[in-house]
Amino acid sequence: MRCVVVGAGAWGLPAAAELAGRGHDVVLLDRHGIANRLSSSSGPTRLWRLTHPDAVRVRLALRSIDAMERLASRSGRTVHLRRGLLWRDDVSLEAVQAALREVGVEHQVVASQDVASRFPGLRPDGRAAVWQADAGPLLAGESMAAQAALLAAAGGVVRSGQVVTEIRTRASGVRIGCADGRSLDADVVVLAPGPGAGPLLAQVGLELPLRPHLEQVVHFGDPTTSARTDDLPCLFDGPRDGVPGMYAMPTPGLGYKVGLDRPLRDYVEGDHDRSPDVHLVAVTAERVARDLTAFPAHVLDAQVCSWTDSPDGRFVLDTLPGGIVVACGDSGEGFKFSALMGILLADLAEGRTPDADVATFSARRFASGGDLKNSPGGALGHVLGR
Repeated sequence: MRCVVVGAGAWGLPAAAELAGRGHDVVLLDRHGIANRLSSSSGPTRLWRLTHPDAVRVRLALRSIDAMERLASRSGRTVHLRRGLLWRDDVSLEAVQAALREVGVEHQVVASQDVASRFPGLRPDGRAAVWQADAGPLLAGESMAAQAALLAAAGGVVRSGQVVTEIRTRASGVRIGCADGRSLDADVVVLAPGPGAGPLLAQVGLELPLRPHLEQVVHFGDPTTSARTDDLPCLFDGPRDGVPGMYAMPTPGLGYKVGLDRPLRDYVEGDHDRSPDVHLVAVTAERVARDLTAFPAHVLDAQVCSWTDSPDGRFVLDTLPGGIVVACGDSGEGFKFSALMGILLADLAEGRTPDADVATFSARRFASGGDLKNSPGGALGHVLGR
């Protein structure tokens, strides 16, 4: 089968590698290249976890662990580490506990005054938390390198600098047109173009109010050694009284990574500025100095990346007539499912029927406006904890 994958990020690259590994002819297109600094997939780490406020994502997260271990075994690279996660959020705490109980995932409720017993130096603020041991930093750079190596070994082709301008279904498959006048014919096309999804999806009849934007993370710690933070657990600290939520994890060998759930600005096509916002760096440092005392609030670096929110904060995974597979709306959670996403998207490209959990991410939920609040995880869809 001739396959074209559009987007060499955390979803498109694994899909291309998986399809090539299954023996298909694969061409992967990206305007800037694999894991480039303008994409959603750059940077050394992301946060993987089982802790989610709905059972569907808990089950998918369990499958993601298997997929990460499979990737590590096939590539010979370590792609994730276990450090545990403390989830403190009064809005979603009951839903998180219910979802973990439903799936049978072991967890412990931590009283507000005892949070520092699980996360050293965390300031109590009157809210209880949930501790779950299966979480940690996903080594994003290693993961992307592993997938790229598997793609190359299976004979897949990567074409960087290709700007896709046209997608047209035909009786014999799908034709992809590029800005340089080139065209490619395929039996199936996987669209995983990250923040550029909206205009391309509109061409194939799927119009969704996606919101791509830029967010910022900051690494903190001792500039002379990362030893104080490498083994710390991960954290999701939910929003409260106008203070934005915070997500955090160790980046081994560098420092402790902290992000506030506060977008820098909306993503606009052609905006290549990834300079950190100095004011937001200072705000983040103040939060760390106040609430996280296990390491110095010394700024080591700051990074800006993009992600794309869907209308209900959940993924959009679907097949469209004519041989098109759609994957968009990562909603800040895309990378933790990256290894699994390659398998799921390859299955859809091969025409396999999605299971009940994957089917909940179909674009059909938005038909006639959809009832976002009643979709699985809809009411809490934006409770992320990247």
